[in-house]
Parts: sequence; C-alpha cells; structure tokens
Amino acid sequence: MKKFLIICSFLAIVSESFAQAEYHTPFRWDIGMHYARPKNYGFGLGIYTEPKYLVNDNLSVGLRLEGTVLGRLKVNASSDNGGSLGWVSSLLAISDYHIGEGHFRPTVGLGAGLYRPTAASYSQGENYPDIARGSKFGVSPRIGIDLWHFRFSADYNFIFGQRNLIDGQKIDLNQNHLTIKMGIFFGGGLRQE
Repeated sequence: MKKFLIICSFLAIVSESFAQAEYHTPFRWDIGMHYARPKNYGFGLGIYTEPKYLVNDNLSVGLRLEGTVLGRLKVNASSDNGGSLGWVSSLLAISDYHIGEGHFRPTVGLGAGLYRPTAASYSQGENYPDIARGSKFGVSPRIGIDLWHFRFSADYNFIFGQRNLIDGQKIDLNQNHLTIKMGIFFGGGLRQE
C-alpha cells in the first residue's frame, strides 16, 4: 500500500511539471455511484472510479473501472415466471472534452475497452440457475456536467457479442445498459490565483 501511495504521489508531482492545462490542475480522480437501466427491462446499481489526466484545459484522458449489478424479473399469469441477475464489470480507456473554463463545465466523451458481463438466468421450478459469462469488447458514449467538484453524467454501455453457451444452447443475455451517474472528483479544479 505504501508503494502505491508513493507511486501516486510521484505521478501527481511529475504531471504538474509536464501539464499543458493552464487553468485547471492536470490530475483528476472521479469516484461515484450510478443507477443503471438495462436495454429491455429491469434496473441496477453500481460504483465507478476514473483516474484522469488533463492534456489541456478542455481534454482529459484516463481509465474507467466500473461494477454494475443488473436485475430483471419476469412475472405473468402463466407458469413462465423467472428473471435474471447479472454483474457487469468494465475497464475502459476514456476521453472527455470539457466545454468552458469555469466551475460549470458540460462534457462529452467516449470510452472503449473490456467488459465482463456475467448473468444468472432462472425460471420458476428450476433448482439451479443457468450461468453465462465472458469477456467482451464494448464502447460507451457519454455526456455530463461538472459543477465545482461534483459530476453528473449519463453513459450508454454497448457490449458487443453477448451470445453465450449455456449447456450447449446459445442464449442472448443482453447486458447493454444506460447509467445515470453522480459523483465527486478530486483534483482537476481551477488553479489557485
């Protein structure tokens, strides 16, 4: 843990000397939580963290590490009741364009990288759920607002190639989802005059 803190401190000091950002500090770390809405139906919750480097005052690049739990429940009059519970973790390279120079800054961005969707599907009367998982490539367009050190954003996670084999049968457990995020960030604010 000490080595990690020393490396982070060193990177923060070095980034100060090479930064091109004139009005904002160059290193930024976002953390927060989000509500998720899967493509078809259901809901979910998750957490995320995003270390970023401001290349200039308007452009940041970094990584996003995120975990989301998605739940779907199917209830109807027939005996075909069931649902699924899933977990999607992701590691993406991200870039955001920040509009403006002040404390209120709209942002647009894009992320691309590796998603690891996992889902357990069950039907009424089954003793054990069917489980599907795998690593998939995906992209995430995003829009948001930075207000002082608070961040509000909406991302849509497109995960490609989600057909998985369960007991020899191909099924489609679609884990594409919209996330509405609320978080805070450390660093990346206006420099002191």
